[in-house]
Amino acid sequence: MSNPEDVSENVQNEMRNTAIPPKVSAMDFLKLHPFVRTTAHDKVLGTIVGAALGDAIGLYTEFLPRTECLRAYPGKFFLAGPKRTDFRADSHRDKFSPGEWTDDTDQSLLLILSYLHNLPAPVSPVVDAQDIALRINNWITQGLRCLDRPPLGIGQTIGRVVLDPDYLKDPEGVALKIWLKSKRNAAPNGSLMRTHPLGAMCIGRTLEETFRVATDVGRVTHIDPRCVVSCCLATALGRGILRGEVLCETDIDVLAEKAYAWVDSRDELKNPENRKTDGDWTEVTATREGGEESKLEKEEYWKHCSFQDFRDLQLDDSQKMGYVYKCLGSAILALRLAMRREASPNSHGTQLFEKIITELVMEGGDADTNACVAGALLGAWVGHARLPSLWQDGLSNGTWLYGKAQKMSLELGISVQNSGQSQNTTHDDPDTALDGGKGMLTKQQLDRRERDFVMMILEKQKARREAQAKEEQAKKGIGKWFSK
Repeated sequence: MSNPEDVSENVQNEMRNTAIPPKVSAMDFLKLHPFVRTTAHDKVLGTIVGAALGDAIGLYTEFLPRTECLRAYPGKFFLAGPKRTDFRADSHRDKFSPGEWTDDTDQSLLLILSYLHNLPAPVSPVVDAQDIALRINNWITQGLRCLDRPPLGIGQTIGRVVLDPDYLKDPEGVALKIWLKSKRNAAPNGSLMRTHPLGAMCIGRTLEETFRVATDVGRVTHIDPRCVVSCCLATALGRGILRGEVLCETDIDVLAEKAYAWVDSRDELKNPENRKTDGDWTEVTATREGGEESKLEKEEYWKHCSFQDFRDLQLDDSQKMGYVYKCLGSAILALRLAMRREASPNSHGTQLFEKIITELVMEGGDADTNACVAGALLGAWVGHARLPSLWQDGLSNGTWLYGKAQKMSLELGISVQNSGQSQNTTHDDPDTALDGGKGMLTKQQLDRRERDFVMMILEKQKARREAQAKEEQAKKGIGKWFSK
């Protein structure tokens, strides 16, 4: 890994020279050889599906300490077939079935569905941040309507921000208000977890534009500068891998420095409490206690970008497991490990993705989010073709997800539609509508869904108690037989 001080030298000057050619030629690299386009397309699919796989595998150990992960899951993870791994029996995992993803993937899909729904937009922003805010606001009550999925795993920060009655009037203003109420301490991973599709969407944009897109989408819920810089770096890394510009660990360090320099140079991002808000928020101000500086501190940032072992991140720390830098640091380390292991003899199968994600989730903590963000970068690095089939085959709604990733790649101009393919446009796809083409659920329907969901959990717990009682009774019977 490069020395941060060496990397930072002249970065501010280099930032002026990072712009790629005008948008009309920004995708010309895909024309260098058919293999380049095929590879980029495979990496886009790997990004989206890899994130969902990481999410689904991470659910097995989410919120558990490392010691309990090792006890509960002594072998490999399987999502399909007779060897499918059962969840550890507890109330959290009772909400799901093996192979399902969580809110992390749901919210990333809101970005994809928004992008597809609002095409064509060759000049306008990659995604409309206000539309993302609207979709998150709708998801938090309705869920993902196109798949009839209820909203499971709503984070505290997202819940407080999005459920505020004034949220849709001024998403950033409300996010600022909630952050200030936390005394500027809240820096969770809720915006970072959804950002990975932006790497693909920005493949034809400049690095400066990429940082801006990641910032705008992230700040509709998370205003802390640590969250902003994390979204910027993760998005830039995804974009760079797809473009063939991130090839080694030095490239990671260079982008890490550029992301930090970009946010650090903008006071409205570095010190969001200085924002002069409109309307009802003109009184939102904050006085730093004891001369406290910005929450954007370079040493803290680089420490998490530079860890060499997942254990050092202390991912299962019950007080800090949701900290955005822990998630960012685990994803960057996962990518570094993939780069290092590519040189090993057995690195070219599906084992690379599987092994690194397994190592990560076995550290516990906020494992689904950590593995979702890491899975996106690893999926981009290895490509969809090298994702493990023992996980893909058991991913719920995996075929549907794959189809949406293909559509996004096509609309981005990465893949090319064959003459024999359907000419239907994304506007013919009802899934991309706010209501998923199914209509909004009424209050009565929402209440019924909630009751049915609670009953499902109770049935699972009842079946588990009955099975445990039978097992204990059988043990007692064996004990009596031996006592005779």
